[in-house]
Amino acid sequence: MKSESDFFKGKRPWSKIKDRVLGEYLVPYLRKVAKLRKPIVIVDAFAGPGIFEDGSEGSPLIICKTAEKHCPDNYLAIFVNKKKKFHLELQKNLHSFKDKAIPIYGDAKKLLEKLKTIVGEATLLIYLDPFGLKDCEFRLLEPYLGRDKRYSTEVIINLSMPTLHRLATPKAVKEGRITERTMKLNERLTKVLGGEYWKEIMWSDLSSENKEKEVVKMYSELLKKYLSYVGYCPVREKIGKRVKYYIMFASRHPDALILMNDIMHKAYFGIMHELEYKGTLFEGRFDWRENMKYENITEITLAKVSKSPGITRKDLWLEIIKENFMKWDFKYFNDTLKEMIKSQKIEFDSTTRRLNDNAKLYVTSSKQKFLIKETKIYYKIDSRVKIHYNEYLTFDGRRLKLVSRVNDGSIITRFDKTPFPQKSTDVICPHFLELKWAYGCPFDCAWCYLKGTFRFRPEGIKPAFKDYDKIKLHVETFLERVESPEILNTGEISDSLMGEHLDPPFSKFIIDMFEKQNTHKVLFVTKSLNIKNILNLPSAKQAIFSFSLNAIPVARRWEKRTPSPLKRIEAAKKLYDKGYTVRIRIDPMVPIENWEKHYLNLINLIFANFIPERITLGSLRGLQSTLNNTNDKSWAVYLKENSNWGKKIDFDTRYKMYFLVLEYLKNKYNYTDVALCKETVAMWEEIGMDWKKIKCNCVW
Repeated sequence: MKSESDFFKGKRPWSKIKDRVLGEYLVPYLRKVAKLRKPIVIVDAFAGPGIFEDGSEGSPLIICKTAEKHCPDNYLAIFVNKKKKFHLELQKNLHSFKDKAIPIYGDAKKLLEKLKTIVGEATLLIYLDPFGLKDCEFRLLEPYLGRDKRYSTEVIINLSMPTLHRLATPKAVKEGRITERTMKLNERLTKVLGGEYWKEIMWSDLSSENKEKEVVKMYSELLKKYLSYVGYCPVREKIGKRVKYYIMFASRHPDALILMNDIMHKAYFGIMHELEYKGTLFEGRFDWRENMKYENITEITLAKVSKSPGITRKDLWLEIIKENFMKWDFKYFNDTLKEMIKSQKIEFDSTTRRLNDNAKLYVTSSKQKFLIKETKIYYKIDSRVKIHYNEYLTFDGRRLKLVSRVNDGSIITRFDKTPFPQKSTDVICPHFLELKWAYGCPFDCAWCYLKGTFRFRPEGIKPAFKDYDKIKLHVETFLERVESPEILNTGEISDSLMGEHLDPPFSKFIIDMFEKQNTHKVLFVTKSLNIKNILNLPSAKQAIFSFSLNAIPVARRWEKRTPSPLKRIEAAKKLYDKGYTVRIRIDPMVPIENWEKHYLNLINLIFANFIPERITLGSLRGLQSTLNNTNDKSWAVYLKENSNWGKKIDFDTRYKMYFLVLEYLKNKYNYTDVALCKETVAMWEEIGMDWKKIKCNCVW
């Protein structure tokens, strides 16, 4: 085995791949995190001298030079060397970076143990490139992997495959030669990999290459428990040679995975191409892409678009690389997508009419949406605001010209994520107008779809509020110019009453505008008790209040930080008594033990206090993006069936829940103003309800 000193004599092919990945990723990474306006700390815990003996630059100089270019006044680079010789050389090589680069003579283990106490709120990138697998135990990384989500954290780790085999001692285990030394080596590997899962793999009869792949796959799953987006790249000396390293990468931001996919793809295949033709007549004669033999991506694309009609190009690409990291780059994916559009396998919708990241994709043969055509008609209240109209097909077969959005749709836009129903498994959801005054929610319901919707926001579902002046301009223009009555839903991407601490409270701010006319209404959808400001208003004839409720044990188990259903019913009653229109959503219904008793008890509690104008029932459902981004997945055990709006409880159980509640409402309270939320055509028909005449929570 070569010594660590030999390692730095000259940059070998595997070093070129590692350094190219690091160098190319640092550029977009530093540009982006610099915008966070927090200190940037980069740690290289196995730094080396900074310059190889052949004069090529190592990771310390790559890091410092890139940081100087993109965030010169806002970074601190920490470099550790266990060998004094390397430490002294690195000190000399970093002299021009003064206090921004700190070389430390010591070991990575001690640094990683101490760093957690001083890193604070800084943006952190940890780069580990050990000689072997020493001083990079998983427990040392864990405090950083599990940092508060408000603080950006990313790690790049190079795992040595020869060392993996050496520490696993497969031959000794197979021959029964278990000694104190083999046990110590095995224990060290367990500490590095964060568990003993490697034993079943490394002591199996799999080939060496497959053992490595499986261990790396399991290690990546461990990283995903902390940082959701993980990728890895093999590093070889040459095509056909054994893997020397796997470069592991982990981040909580999807954009990082998208970037690293292309960077690792280019670095690996580009350098393999260079090595294959080095010293031949073909050296430098053609681009590495020309030699690529790509596996066809068409079937995967069709399958994912078919499963999630309306998925954006960016989300589709992310879903593909999460399962096929580094197999393709974005250029190949996008070129293939264009060909599929040209051959009419895929269609797209885009406000810019161009295939961009936000373009919505549909399989051509199955695409049939509410939108018939865009009329290109709009009205202006001033030069800044335009009201766009489209022609839509309604469930009952009418063609109506309705508002599609105001300006860019950032405040008022039509919810159009559910396609027009065609199959029995398609969900029924009429398209309504959203009033997007804010993002997020102060509560933490385990199944909240906002966790998937806002997966790209660093702050997740934490509430954020938009500018009142902009909201007022868009809403007043809409109210003055739009003649067809509409309900504007303020609770699709936020809790409608989470802005009652603002000045003025959001309820007063928005209701005051709606009360000046009698054509349109504003809908508040909430689990909140923040009704004090509303009760103090003189009247709100144009406001509708919809409270989301659930069975008491269901709310207690999965609706974290929400007021109890009893308190919500009490708040709804106060608004009802004041003369406001009150609706109820019982959603999502969950078939827990004794669910019949709990949901009928909820009905009794509601009707003991007031009679809702309308009740909408919904059962537990989960979009894949929600399932991927929620911490508490315990509720997912109830999901057995697929629809075009995620996974659902099995059909028979859903039917039993709906039928019981509908019959109880009809027989005990003579109440029939009930609809189903995002339920399938088959369910509407089985339950004996006409989905073409739907009157659910969000519509007139």
